[in-house]
Amino acid sequence: MSTTSHRLADGGRIDRSTRLTFSVDGQEYAGHAGDTLASALIANGVLECGPSLYRQRPRGVLAAGVEEANALVRLRRPGDAVAESMLPATAVELVDGLQADYLSGLGELDPADDTAIYDKKYVHTDVLVIGAGPTGLAAARTAAASGARVILVDDQPELGGSLLSARDLEIDDVDSDTWLRGVAEELAAAPEVTVLTRTNAFGSYDANYVIALESRLDHLDGPAKEALAGLSRQRLWHIRAQQVIIATGAHERPLVFGNNDRPGVMLASAVRTYLNRYGVAAGSNVLLATTNDSAYEVAADLAGAGVAVAAVVDARAERSEAARRAEEAGIEVVLGSAVLDTAGDPRVTAATVSAIDADGVAVGERREIACDTVAVARRLELDPPHYPSLISREGAFSLSRFGALHVERPLLSPNCILP
Repeated sequence: MSTTSHRLADGGRIDRSTRLTFSVDGQEYAGHAGDTLASALIANGVLECGPSLYRQRPRGVLAAGVEEANALVRLRRPGDAVAESMLPATAVELVDGLQADYLSGLGELDPADDTAIYDKKYVHTDVLVIGAGPTGLAAARTAAASGARVILVDDQPELGGSLLSARDLEIDDVDSDTWLRGVAEELAAAPEVTVLTRTNAFGSYDANYVIALESRLDHLDGPAKEALAGLSRQRLWHIRAQQVIIATGAHERPLVFGNNDRPGVMLASAVRTYLNRYGVAAGSNVLLATTNDSAYEVAADLAGAGVAVAAVVDARAERSEAARRAEEAGIEVVLGSAVLDTAGDPRVTAATVSAIDADGVAVGERREIACDTVAVARRLELDPPHYPSLISREGAFSLSRFGALHVERPLLSPNCILP
């Protein structure tokens, strides 16, 4: 059985007292409760996944959430009669006895009979909040305080969103963990609030009619499922809301350069998530390539956890305050430059860096920097475009000061004040 060579000695939100075993492609590994399949594999030093479909190029884990495009698996959960044909490893909660196989291309449906129970529920609510990060939690708390009936939906097993991946943050003059616990307790105590974790809102129709799928048993092992015999595996929620707030956050976009699909090239936000949420170092010598200041937060977190930072390659010629702080902390910052290529077989062992002009064209001598991970930070894109039907000709929408999308049917009178 492989050992967790990339697991940090402490930190993360996992339960280190609970050890779980699982297998991928027939190889057995160990992880902890709170891991995803991807975080547990990276903790075991396994970053490479199934190869590309057409050219069979090596691929590695790129992200830490549903945006993952490389690490697709076919899996069988303990106690299930059928296998799941294709899921991103980054979105699969680790459970004891899980069996998975990496895919190259589309998965195949399991022809066996699915004996699990599925049910549905129809509900009405004043306010539906999609996303339980800081924005969604603030919106849900404000709506609940007005006496409104609120449903809060999030795909993660715990509330917090981006707060789960951050370190040393403060909200309302308290640390983010304290703030998060306080809001969660308020929502749990509110009589008209329903909180649905492990729930994906995936369809929106006229008059703020939203459909969401709740996963109720997939995070449990075989004996726990047997103890809950008769409980539905999944529940389909049909939600009619007067108002909808989409607070699904943002996804980071990758940088484009030669061999940027090599295992070891990852989103900087994913590197941070694995580090702070799962206590896993994606690499032992990380180079960051960026066009903005977000990479310097990742660099500081890596250095604070004892992970070597090879350099921060910043496409901007002007030195920002974040860059100055990084240099003062002993981190090399290469300004006005970009990564042009990577080397390695198959995992990254070095990155080729060059200065660039105002048009982004490489100029001057090229430099090779040794590293085993290239973390790229380009920009964040808001997730609301994934819900285009919410922005319909029958409704109005606006972006709040929190960055959430607020959708309201003009024929319905809002009965609460929302951020």
